[in-house]
Amino acid sequence: MPYKKPTLSRARSRARFKRQLLIGGGALVALVLLSVVITLLVRGGGGDKPVNAPAATAIPVPTALAADDTPEDASDDDDEDAATPEPTRAPTPSPEPESASQPVANADRAATRPSAEPGFLPVFSRAENTEEKIIAITVDDCFQAENLKNIVDCALDNGGKLTIFPIGENVIRSEQSQVLKYAWEKGMELENHTYTHSGLYNSTDKRLAEQIYEQQMTLCHILDKEYQCHFLRPRGGDARNDQRMHMYAKQMGYYGIAHWSVDGSKGTDKQLAKGLKPGAIYLFHTTDKDWEILQRFIPWVVKKGYKLVTMNEMFGYPANETSELATPAKGRPVPTLAPYERVYTTLKKTTYSWYAYELQQKLIELGYLTGEPDGVYGETCAAAVSAYQKDHNLEVTGEADPDLLEELLG
Repeated sequence: MPYKKPTLSRARSRARFKRQLLIGGGALVALVLLSVVITLLVRGGGGDKPVNAPAATAIPVPTALAADDTPEDASDDDDEDAATPEPTRAPTPSPEPESASQPVANADRAATRPSAEPGFLPVFSRAENTEEKIIAITVDDCFQAENLKNIVDCALDNGGKLTIFPIGENVIRSEQSQVLKYAWEKGMELENHTYTHSGLYNSTDKRLAEQIYEQQMTLCHILDKEYQCHFLRPRGGDARNDQRMHMYAKQMGYYGIAHWSVDGSKGTDKQLAKGLKPGAIYLFHTTDKDWEILQRFIPWVVKKGYKLVTMNEMFGYPANETSELATPAKGRPVPTLAPYERVYTTLKKTTYSWYAYELQQKLIELGYLTGEPDGVYGETCAAAVSAYQKDHNLEVTGEADPDLLEELLG
């Protein structure tokens, strides 16, 4: 078909269409630009975070500490990365609370609590199955008030807290009472170490109750508060498996018996460093020697990325409950030990137990022992048990198993 030149009206129509297209396109571009400007202003104003925040990265698991690095030879230059704490581990699913008598303040840490045998409270020697870089430093007795104050301040200066087990007789001394109240006001935890530093395993029921209850009353007195202890530590940890003591502590609302995984009072710097593991519990006292060690040990532990926490914090418990004093703490009647169902466990050499005391009494009556019972199952007691087993056609082990205890003690 031959080409035809467009008429004037057709040319004007095309020109008009082009103008409309340019105007429409320009308006669209302007709207897009305006939208971008508004978005940028909204995101930048008021300090709001960007909408597209970067994705979270995986949190590394803390690495093990070198055992040959000790508080004594550590310096600011020998382990630079140890000065920065490891990142907090990602939380794990929260377990259900154990029971109404075992409140949970931190469910992840509550999962590290030791289990208890029937008829007993848990014995807390360490936090179990944890990689969280926390330890508990416990301080016993508190004979030296000045050293106690120095130890408390050292912990505070390093962002840490302590659990203090004072003897009741020391609590009421003027200088110690001031330091203990200061420590409590600074967030330290005060617990029970008996009134006169008693082992409890060879005490009468009355004396056992007095030793535990009256120590707690001394804390109530100096704090001017009703103060509920959560942990009991007998002298030397000797009676930690004594059921009678467990039952009275439970009756008084305690959560368990406090022990330790590292005896800092008897250890060298190298031994303390070797024992540094997540969940460890250290035992110290307020002697000059222990204060000298702690001056090095506490900063070194923090430099390694560890945090010093109380026993309550380590095991996910709330802080010790307090309320206004209903009546003066001094002179209150001591609650007696309530009846409980006995659960016998095998008595072996070095066992410290009220049941060992009763067994010795029985063996003395039967002529297998002489002297006075002391509640310590030693060589002499084991030999007497062996003689009884032989005379009664029992397997001779020198150990008093539950069947034998049931037979002799009822």
